[in-house]
Amino acid sequence: MSSQLAAPDGSLERLKEAGYRFAIRENYLVMAVPYLNAAGELRRGFMADPLNVVNGTEIGVPGNHQMYFIGDAPCGLDGESLVQEVLGGGFHNAEIFDKHRSSYYFSHKLKENGADRNYLSLFEKFNQYYQTIAAPARYVHQGADGAFLDVDFGGDIESPFCFPDSFSAHAELSGLNGRLRPLTVGIIGLGGTGSYVLDFLAKMPVKRIRLFDDDDYVVKNAFRSPGTSAASDFQRDKVALYVERYSSFRMEVLGEKERISRANPASVSECDFLFVCVDKAGSRAEILALLRDLHKPFIDVGMGLNHTPDGLAGGLRATLVTDETAQRVIDNHCLPAGNDEDDLYQTNIQIAELNALNAAIAMIMFKKRYGFYRDDDPAYHLLMTLGRMKVFS
Repeated sequence: MSSQLAAPDGSLERLKEAGYRFAIRENYLVMAVPYLNAAGELRRGFMADPLNVVNGTEIGVPGNHQMYFIGDAPCGLDGESLVQEVLGGGFHNAEIFDKHRSSYYFSHKLKENGADRNYLSLFEKFNQYYQTIAAPARYVHQGADGAFLDVDFGGDIESPFCFPDSFSAHAELSGLNGRLRPLTVGIIGLGGTGSYVLDFLAKMPVKRIRLFDDDDYVVKNAFRSPGTSAASDFQRDKVALYVERYSSFRMEVLGEKERISRANPASVSECDFLFVCVDKAGSRAEILALLRDLHKPFIDVGMGLNHTPDGLAGGLRATLVTDETAQRVIDNHCLPAGNDEDDLYQTNIQIAELNALNAAIAMIMFKKRYGFYRDDDPAYHLLMTLGRMKVFS
């Protein structure tokens, strides 16, 4: 802990001995707690309570029986919310400390001999709330209150990940990550390249990821997407499947089973940046028109492969379209705009490593735009040819 405050009744020492992860931030005691969301998934939330500082250094008994909470609604084993019936209180959205905003304000009273009574110590209050919120998670998930709760109580409180991003801390990436944290990023099309874009993007601390696709997940998708598949995945709603897969790694992965067009924009307007990963020129033209209408920056990707006597040939493309680059993209005919049957990118040959490479090129271009990577020679249109293994801009 980074505070000189002390509790004469030994509450802080007892919380530490009990293994709770907590810190004092701006006169709040903040504690990490595991819980189940409505889907029964393990999540990490934060309880926060303003300290009752009775003089310059001493913490007295809690000022009331209420508790701020940062996270989704904690639920029981049946998926029903614990908020009203068990924890009391309800929704609450206010900045409570260090720019962090609450989700709920609980009102859980301690009972003794059938009657309500005040909490007699900080330990008693946090222990009671912790046990109530965490009980379902601890029942379902062994170790739910182990390393899963390790947390840097600085910027990590706002982390979108379901467990600590220790990698970024070791690599000293926190400052660069801060340039990505405010962003809501959309992916239109979850085919071969789009699914790899999602896989890369999920590991970045962007605020929210929105997925748009109206197809089902079929066998061919399994051979050109990250990870492995089970037979039970096939014929499922593709967006729902990917939301389920990645929600165990990070929060705020949202999906809509929609074919995006000018007539059907869905939630595209809520995105700060988008990746367009579709393989039909007609669909692309509709999407690009919509994004230009909304003045949304985006990267459009494409892959065109063909058979030759010496093996597959062709190339990959990533094109950044912003208010600044749009006219050059149009003048230089950077994006396929012909009929689908004449489109080079409609050969429909998809190879996993090339899908991944196409996504990686797009992702590097995206992170350059936001200052994560140094950009000595900004480029908005990148082509890579397989035969020569060279990138052209």
